[in-house]
Order: sequence, then structure tokens, then C-alpha cells
Amino acid sequence: MGIDLHTFRFVSGLARLAPLGRVLTIGRQSVDFDPALAGMPPADLTEAGDCEWVFTALGALEVSSVDVSDYENATYVADLGEPTTLPTQFDTVVDAGSLEHVFDVVTAFRNIIGFTAPGGRIVHILPVNNLSGHGFWQFSSDLIYALYSPENGFDGTQVYYASSLNPDEWRLVPVPVPGTRTELVSVEPVILLSVTSKTRDVAKLSVMQPFYAKAWDGTEAVQNEPTAPSFARKAVKALSGSGAYRLLRNAYTIAGLLFGTSRYALSGSRFAKRSAKLKRSAAE
Repeated sequence: MGIDLHTFRFVSGLARLAPLGRVLTIGRQSVDFDPALAGMPPADLTEAGDCEWVFTALGALEVSSVDVSDYENATYVADLGEPTTLPTQFDTVVDAGSLEHVFDVVTAFRNIIGFTAPGGRIVHILPVNNLSGHGFWQFSSDLIYALYSPENGFDGTQVYYASSLNPDEWRLVPVPVPGTRTELVSVEPVILLSVTSKTRDVAKLSVMQPFYAKAWDGTEAVQNEPTAPSFARKAVKALSGSGAYRLLRNAYTIAGLLFGTSRYALSGSRFAKRSAKLKRSAAE
């Protein structure tokens, strides 16, 4: 777990929009970028490079942390996989890559919501694609938008996808529309960066995937993918054992992802490119 350049740029943009106030990090985070790259002044890293000084430099009033163990000297020791409360609530809660390591991730999300004061913000940096094995889970924009919805007491939710190999840009993921999917395939590891503002406490959360909304309310049936004619399926099956066929198929897929011509590509037209430079905010 650590504050990398993506996370620093994202949170610094948010700090320009509104003060961070009292910050809680999920896990005591290390610093995983060269401060000089972000124009940060030299700091006395007396505690093995932990991140408190980074948030303080961005204007935080105080910085606390919560972790399942005290091996990194977290402020609070608690298992996020169990219902948990803390003595106080916070203005900014930052999950810089922790929830993928928690088995009961639903309870962990509920805890994070409870840690956040009304009017406060929740930030997530989570794995999306090609990071299987890093933790238990990979996440999608649909989950974040469905969880942090106005009905659940949130406002201004934004989700970005970014390549782990390119810290200089993010791709804004559109708010899901009932009956459509926002799917992504990538050749590089992709992470999710999100922010939402908590407006109020809600007794019971409602989290349903938006794709099926029209089917549930009876306005439109869900359309399955069209089935190829039987002769076409047989032809593809006959070719599937061919090494040349697999090479061509994979080459076409990879080229489509790299050049943005595939509908699944991160650089495709569905995702609006946003600069990650410090002079621009994460929510411009």
C-alpha cells in the first residue's frame, strides 16, 4: 500500500477544490514516488517514509490511519472486514489500494462510509484489470457509481481509469446508463481513481448494477449478445485449433487496444481524456 504519483496528483487536485481537513488513510500508507517529481519540498522522513507529511503538505489539518494490525503503527487497529466504528469521523478518507486485500469488501465499504463525516469526501485507488493476484479483488466503475449514488447519500461521484504505466493522464468513465455496459479490456495494468462527496447518512444502502434497470422496471427487455449461425460457429471452432488463427486473432485484439479502435480500449472514444498534471483539478 502506498501513495504513488497517480494518487498524489489526484488528491492534490481535490485539495485545490476544497480543503482536505481531517484525513484518514485506510492502512498506513508509504510514499511510492519521488517527491521531487511532484515539486514537493524535501521532507524529514523520520517514520520510514510514511505518508502523513504528504497530506500535511497538501493542507490536511491532521492525518490518521486505520489498519488490521499495528505493525506499521496505525492510529487505529481494526479489521475492516468486521463492522467497525472509530471515535470520530473524517473530512477526507483515502483508500490508496487497500480494499482489494479485504475479504469482506462489502463490510469494508460500509465502514469507510461510516468513517466519513457528512460533507466529507471518499477517495479510492483500486485495481481494475491485469492485477489479478495482487489482492483478492478487482473493481469496476459500475460498482463505484452504483454504491456512491444520490439515493445512497452521495453527490459528485467521478470515476477515472488510468494505466499503471502512464501517470500523466486519466480517462473519465461515463456515468452508467441503464441498458448499456462500460466494459474494458487492456494490455497494461489499469487502476481506478474515484472521488465522491457524502451528503447524508442513509440507513440502508441500495446497490444494483445499472445495466439491468430497464429490465427490472419492465420498460425494456435485456438483449443478449446475438448468436452466430451454426455454420459460422462450426467454422470458428474448426479454426480455433490453428496456431495461425490464434496469432491473428490476438494480434488484431492487441492492435485494437493499443490504437483505441477496439470498443473495449482504454484510449477509445467512450473515455474522456483528462490530464493528470498538478495545475489541473481531478474534477475539471
